[in-house]
Amino acid sequence: MKSNHEAKPSGRDLRFDTLRGLFLVLMTINHLPTELREVTDQPLGLFTAAEGFVFLSGLLAGWVYTRKYRAVGPEGLWLASTNRAKSIYRWHVAALLSCFVLVQLTEHLFGFCSPAVPKLFFHHPLEALGLGLTLLYQPGLLDLLPMYCGFVLLLPVVIRALENGKRFHVLALSALAWLAVQWAPSIDGAPLYPINTGSFNLFAWQFLFVAGVVVGHARVSGFVQVARPHKGVLLAAAALAVYGLGVRHLHWASLWPDATFGVFLNKPALGLLRLADFGAVAYLVAALAERFPALATSRTLSLLGRHSLPVVAVQSVAIMTLLQFPSLFSSGTSRTLIAASVVGLLFIVARVHQALSAAAPAPLGSRQPAARGLVESDGAHAA
Repeated sequence: MKSNHEAKPSGRDLRFDTLRGLFLVLMTINHLPTELREVTDQPLGLFTAAEGFVFLSGLLAGWVYTRKYRAVGPEGLWLASTNRAKSIYRWHVAALLSCFVLVQLTEHLFGFCSPAVPKLFFHHPLEALGLGLTLLYQPGLLDLLPMYCGFVLLLPVVIRALENGKRFHVLALSALAWLAVQWAPSIDGAPLYPINTGSFNLFAWQFLFVAGVVVGHARVSGFVQVARPHKGVLLAAAALAVYGLGVRHLHWASLWPDATFGVFLNKPALGLLRLADFGAVAYLVAALAERFPALATSRTLSLLGRHSLPVVAVQSVAIMTLLQFPSLFSSGTSRTLIAASVVGLLFIVARVHQALSAAAPAPLGSRQPAARGLVESDGAHAA
């Protein structure tokens, strides 16, 4: 069944960009040693802001690139996806080189090597650069954008299959890849060092992104999703969400043995309970945002969501630079001020990038008239 509200393909829904901007703020604070993490780290249950960010990025990509497919066909979609992957890679390289240069400057100017930054930057700098440029070395804070390079390149295959009515096949194959990761033996990364492909298992996290693409495709196709949620589904989602909150904040006992519970909560492999809890909360938030859209709409936060690529890159550089100086985090006041300053920097970056994007010629078909209310036009920045 189709929904007139969801069928409008004329622009972007500020609710999604608002939530994605909020997730960026939470992720930034979570990367810093501050008491604010007590509020921002897994606030709604057994999952982090990263899960929400990946899912919403897939949703917006499904929305934007489905329209591209229908406008320019398979070849145009492939060209748009590869161009987007190149853009993501360039931002990753810029972040990698900036982090490397600033870490080296710190070492030469202050005469110490901080344990808070990648050791390979100090021990084997040329090797770090070479492996980093080939995406074979992705230390902490520099492993999110490379994952997106791969995900964006999946879009032509996924969207073409969805357009051919193979939604079940897409979700089934994606779920099977996720399931294989859950049963696969863990890999000891020590013998592979310095090769490091990041803390996210791509074969697991692709499921969140692909699920988001499916939802985005459905929305641009005009299909009802949560406009009239089923009461039974709402109750089941609420029960799971309450359990997640209880385990996270009230230390409720696990329903499984500790070893199994640890697997279910595994973040790199996106464990079953972590994934299910996120799905339940996401469904409840979607139903609430559909009923009360103003509650999930902020033009300030949506600015971050629309310009997430430069925001993620600058965030990585800023945090890696600051973590080299533990004295900056010596008091609760300084930790809070630094966290607030970095978050403020994100908004400056987004504003500057918006101004530069507005000054540059827009690619053909990338901007469309904005609908009134919640929808804002800027299809060029889906990540």
